[in-house]
Formats: sequence, C-alpha cells, structure tokens
Amino acid sequence: MNRETRPWLWTLLLLLAIALPLVLHARGQDYYISMISRMMIYGIAACSLNLILGFGGLVSFGHAAFVGIGAYAVGIMITEGVTSGWLNFAVAMGVSALAAAVIGAISLRTRGVYFIMITLAFAQMIYYLVNSIKAYGGDEGLNIKSRSNFGMGLDLKNDLTFYFVVLLVLVLTLVIISRMMKSRFGRVILAIRDDDTRVDAIG
Repeated sequence: MNRETRPWLWTLLLLLAIALPLVLHARGQDYYISMISRMMIYGIAACSLNLILGFGGLVSFGHAAFVGIGAYAVGIMITEGVTSGWLNFAVAMGVSALAAAVIGAISLRTRGVYFIMITLAFAQMIYYLVNSIKAYGGDEGLNIKSRSNFGMGLDLKNDLTFYFVVLLVLVLTLVIISRMMKSRFGRVILAIRDDDTRVDAIG
C-alpha cells in the first residue's frame, strides 16, 4: 500500500463506519450497534497498548489495570450521583495517569521478563483490590444504571449517539498516535525499541 492510496482507504473505512449503524438501526438491529460500540472501546484500549508494545517494544501484562481504574472511577462517581461527563472524563484520566506514573516509576526500573512480571503483579493487585470493595459490587462487578451526561443535546443512552461518540474518540485516538509517532518524540520511542542502550548513550 503506497502513501497515495492510504488516505483514500482510511476515508472509505470511516464512511463505512458512519453508514453501518444507520443501516443497522433502519433494520431494527440496534443490538449490533451496541456490540460494535463495545468493540471500538476495546479498540481504543488496544491503540494505547500498541503504543507501548508495537512502537515502544515494552511487553506489558498490566495494561487492563489502567482501563479498569478509569472505568471504576467513572462508575463510582455515577453511583454516587456525579453524572457530569466532563468531570467524569477528567477524573478518569487523572486517576489513571496518576496510577500509571506510580506503577511506571517502579516498573521501568526493570527490563525483559522482570518488566512483564511486575506489570502482571500490579494488575493482579488492582484486580483483587477492586474485588474487595463490596460497596461497589465486589467480585460481582459494578452495575451502572445511567451514563455520563456531556450536555450539548447528547443522549448517551441512545445507541446511535453513543456509537458516534465512541467512533469520534477512536478516530481522535488514531490521529493523535499517528501524529505523535511522526514527531521527534515518536522517533525517540522507535529508537528505544530498536536499541535502548545506544539511545541512552547518545542522550
């Protein structure tokens, strides 16, 4: 695939992604719209994993922990009556980033299989910690009865609206990662993946 055809392919895929839920809704198959929305959410998580594994070369078994931390932050806030989508988003990002900073500060001191095992250990610690919080579902999971409210006329309870919001976030995620990897910072990440010793030597 050359560079001239790639934008056309992405445009075609985006148009198909926009048209698909409209066709499914017209046929009364809203269940599939909800299912594809969930798939795209996992796709967003996979994009961030690809950033550290595919581009950074760091094999992590604890990636789901950060997704779970953000999800539980939002779920607990909604359970307590805080449904502002913007506040939910800010808290989820902040708590996940704080956890990543603490876990990363420890994990990045290791290499190879030790890095893999310590990320897995942190993920298991968080898993059992969440399971021990009986007030928010414990091992049965947290049942959220409503969704975040972002205003602007967006009703996230509507499957079509939720689909397009998730699609927008997925597209923005792909664009940001693409731009990042084309920057100087991105080239440093690729260089570290290929030869971290040499990158460290040249500063």
